[in-house]
Amino acid sequence: MKIYHVIGWGLLTAAACLLPSTVRADSPVLATVGGTPITAAEIEQALRLPLYDLEVEKYRLTQRKLDQTIVERLLARAAAERGQTVSAFVTAAVQAQIAAITPEEIAARVGTDRAKLPPDEEQARKEARSALVRERAGRALQELVERLSREAQVTVSLRAPEPPVMTVSVGNGPAWGLLAAPVTLVEFADFECPVCKDSLPILLAVRSLYPEQVRIVYRNFPLASHPQARPAAEAAHCAHEQGQFWAYHDALFAKAPDLQASDYVRLAERLKLNAADFAACLSSDRPKVAVAKDLADAQALGLSGTPTFFINGRYLSGYQTLDTLKQYIDRELQAVRNGAPPGDAAAGGGTR
Repeated sequence: MKIYHVIGWGLLTAAACLLPSTVRADSPVLATVGGTPITAAEIEQALRLPLYDLEVEKYRLTQRKLDQTIVERLLARAAAERGQTVSAFVTAAVQAQIAAITPEEIAARVGTDRAKLPPDEEQARKEARSALVRERAGRALQELVERLSREAQVTVSLRAPEPPVMTVSVGNGPAWGLLAAPVTLVEFADFECPVCKDSLPILLAVRSLYPEQVRIVYRNFPLASHPQARPAAEAAHCAHEQGQFWAYHDALFAKAPDLQASDYVRLAERLKLNAADFAACLSSDRPKVAVAKDLADAQALGLSGTPTFFINGRYLSGYQTLDTLKQYIDRELQAVRNGAPPGDAAAGGGTR
């Protein structure tokens, strides 16, 4: 039997489908083991997140190529209308910006970039002017393309793939916000993850913008490549037992990624946690069990990296801008206003 044919067909089928959140009873059988069928839907379900990530990468590549092609067409069209080559048209469009660079601007740039420029004053001025030329030319070209886009009434119908919606367990872990909040944002993170640290200000902004509408739940996904991630997560659980998880969480990320084993007790002391209770917790199985449960749930969901967010079950992988999180939160809030039950606005999934 040619196993690779079966696997290849299954992957193609999975990529072509809409990736349902439940296994369909009428799904095609891809293989049987001891008379027990393995269906296409079963394989699709297991591959939902990696296939979505592939779709996102395909979208990004397509978007970059589409943007490049639009710019090329706009410039070629405008140059042809003027009887010029594209190169001559672009040069003429940016020349005025370059010519407008003054000696005073060059001197100011030398002062700003002094540490990066050569000690010779003349050479420093040349490099400073070159940097200004690149910036002005880039800005002029961008403004030109934006103007040509408006004149040509460019429309783009390419849309990003819709993130899958999954059922995500909230458990009894640390949470910020009202239990009855209509939107639950679950974050799987790692205390040694630089991108998780970069995401902290974004989540603080979400708290500020949606004090009653969003509940934020933190779950641990310590990666094997980060040796201090799991001990840090266990220490944070012990802070959680004393009602100080978020303060401890913030303190860990403030020091990350340079965490050391000696940091955990020191941070507890700084936050004035009960030292005896903290030590007893660390020596018990409780933090290990809690972190292991989070890790098992992350693996069951098919997660492969941090941070990963779920907004009412809708999957978002990696660093997310505040605008992106707002977009999905506002959509969930609108769905609730339209009559969907709180926490169930993302049909087919959610949090529990």
